[in-house]
Amino acid sequence: MKLRVALLSLLLAACHREELRFEKAPVILISIDTLRADHLPAYGYTKVETPHIDALRRDSILYRNAYSHCPMTLPSHLSILTGLEPREHGVRDNAGFHFDGSKHPTIPSLLREHGYATGAAVSSFVLRGETGIGPLFDSYNDAIDARPGAAFREYQRPGNVTEAIAEKWIDAHAASPFFYFFHIYEPHVPYEPPEPFRSRYASAYDGEIATADAIVGKLLEHLKAKGIYDRAIIVLCSDHGEGLNDHGEDQHSILVYREAIHVPLLLKLPQSKRANTSVDAPAALSDIFNAILRLTGAYPRAVPWLLDLPASRRIRSESLYARYHFGWSELLSVIDERYHLIASTTRSELYDVQKDPAERHDLAQSDRRAAAGYRSALDFTRDVPMPEAIDAETKAKLAALGYIGESRGAVPGPLPDPNQAIGTLEPMRKGIELASSNHIEEAVAIFRSILAQSPGMIEVWTQLGDALARGGKLDEAIAAYREAIAHASTPSADLLLPLGNLYLQAGKPDDAQRAGELAIAASPRRAQELLARVALARRDLAAANRYAQPLVDEPSGMLLLAEIASARGDYGAALQLLDGAQRMAEERELAPVYRLDYLRGDALARLGRVEESRAAYQREIAAFPSDLHAFTNFAVLQFLTGDRRGAEVTLQSMVRANPTGAARALAARTRETLK
Repeated sequence: MKLRVALLSLLLAACHREELRFEKAPVILISIDTLRADHLPAYGYTKVETPHIDALRRDSILYRNAYSHCPMTLPSHLSILTGLEPREHGVRDNAGFHFDGSKHPTIPSLLREHGYATGAAVSSFVLRGETGIGPLFDSYNDAIDARPGAAFREYQRPGNVTEAIAEKWIDAHAASPFFYFFHIYEPHVPYEPPEPFRSRYASAYDGEIATADAIVGKLLEHLKAKGIYDRAIIVLCSDHGEGLNDHGEDQHSILVYREAIHVPLLLKLPQSKRANTSVDAPAALSDIFNAILRLTGAYPRAVPWLLDLPASRRIRSESLYARYHFGWSELLSVIDERYHLIASTTRSELYDVQKDPAERHDLAQSDRRAAAGYRSALDFTRDVPMPEAIDAETKAKLAALGYIGESRGAVPGPLPDPNQAIGTLEPMRKGIELASSNHIEEAVAIFRSILAQSPGMIEVWTQLGDALARGGKLDEAIAAYREAIAHASTPSADLLLPLGNLYLQAGKPDDAQRAGELAIAASPRRAQELLARVALARRDLAAANRYAQPLVDEPSGMLLLAEIASARGDYGAALQLLDGAQRMAEERELAPVYRLDYLRGDALARLGRVEESRAAYQREIAAFPSDLHAFTNFAVLQFLTGDRRGAEVTLQSMVRANPTGAARALAARTRETLK
């Protein structure tokens, strides 16, 4: 009898496994960036409506306690795609690391071997293909065209644009097995929800969540209309949450409290099997890897996975952001069904997440034994990996730029605990606000005051450099960026490229060239754009064209070629390129393209088409009032056509729109030229 029962149990288990294998099923991975689990109705939140995610939840398994391994976009998504923690896949920050797909199997690479077509469309520059993610897919759409000089975090595109791209790719592959990774950046900052959500919600963050829900809903409805939804495996998740000042951090990246790492996770199976069920056991975003590959039969690895999670399990998370960017300690954490321990190199916090999910009552001192036990699961003995190891050739190039010696990033003695030091960021936020509202001198004073006390805060050096540049103090701005690089562990492209642009503005093309060459391996597109502009400044049009040609798949690349055409006097060709850039932007539903109408105005003026030129400059000024040269070129055009009063009004308007030292100096130089 015992033998018969055992055999029956094995048979039932085998049938159960067979039932939950869906070979060749379509797989769609939906990632909503920066979405806190506790801001969704599916997790009990009542201040926002998400009807489309709610409908998906009714067809899905909901994981109540799912956690990210890192509160940063790039490392977290690589954990999803590899099933590994950041310390295992090697990408520990959004910048300065490159993923080597030859060293680790990934969802797209394994599914491709299993006969799947693989595609992706992402909405943030952080996930650009050159990080190493792009080559994992057959098709990887990361086309995000932004204003030159925009901040790293500003390179993003609206989710509805990405959704339209996703629909086209899915339609083209609907008849065969496919895996599609769909990423949207709402509700990441800046919180700017469109109507009707802007007016409907007091919280702009919640308005962005409602926006994301509408975008996801459009994709899900498309899948249903095409007959894909019911037979598909669909995973919906976020890469990390958002601080919203619960513990002093308004956004994310630094702290690892639950608001930053507790994420939504839904798994919809074909025919909605196990619909409207929930799992309380701790889950990790890395579990998605095993779930997708086991469900499709592509990778039947015998490890805990989303349909068979142990009730008790510890999940590790980390953030090295504070170490890399501020010179503070890294933060590591371990969480299970009961406790969450957060630790820096010098301090621990312990929370009972069942009784205290908001993590307000630290138990580390009252329950030292438990805190010590959880801390033992963390590894502070490993050296923190530094981004972008420097080879001898790179060191030589840095020396040519004046960076002699090793990084000054190392700070003697114990590193500050980010949980305690986070309050010091408030002055930096104030300085950023002042700089953005053109109170440059006040902002510079705040940044210098912070750096006098904390010279290792690299991001403050860059904010200082940006503010000084807006104030027209290019040499001081260059010095600030050099200090940022000197305090960094290694010179990332996101420091080198702004520095290169500053050198170019300051009339130092040789230094700009070196900066671009140093950055080209880590960020080839942006570095090639800089090198093309350096070549233009030197009137080396052949070199400029060589650097610009690989960039023609974006409007900004076509603008570069238009500049080159104008430089050789072929204004007709320049206008054709600008028309092509305009069509491309319209097809992709991009916002107005920075400097497109400026370049159009210049080419039209040189062809004697004055009224068309005048209209182009006016469009550029209306769309981009920070484009100083659009104002000055328009003023020159007005002066040359006899409208001296209009030229003066234009220069005055430029200074009113940009009350900075740079604008005032440019206005003065233009007036002197027009005398």
